[in-house]
Amino acid sequence: MTRLVCTVCGHVGETKSITKGSFGVELLLWLCFIIPGLIYSFWRLSSRTEGCAKCGSADVIPVDTPVGRRIVSETAEPGAVQVVAEVRRPPSKAAHSAGASLGRLWGRMIR
Repeated sequence: MTRLVCTVCGHVGETKSITKGSFGVELLLWLCFIIPGLIYSFWRLSSRTEGCAKCGSADVIPVDTPVGRRIVSETAEPGAVQVVAEVRRPPSKAAHSAGASLGRLWGRMIR
């Protein structure tokens, strides 16, 4: 098995499967509408990729490449502790608007 290194955080090791989208949205679409649920599920399954098990980035490369060796040599200092800070961004206006619309729709359905 080829060892992989993350170009974002420098983690060397196993990868994990990363699926785009949200399970909650998928479930809502399946409960309300069959065809959009099917399309969304197909998109989620087709967009699945392997990524870094530590930070979730899809930018992983083999260790035995020149760039992989350089990243490992730069990040792997003996006795050094690496701290990875997660930068949180507020949701975009479109995402906020979509969430608010879904919330109102969900509130009307529950009543």
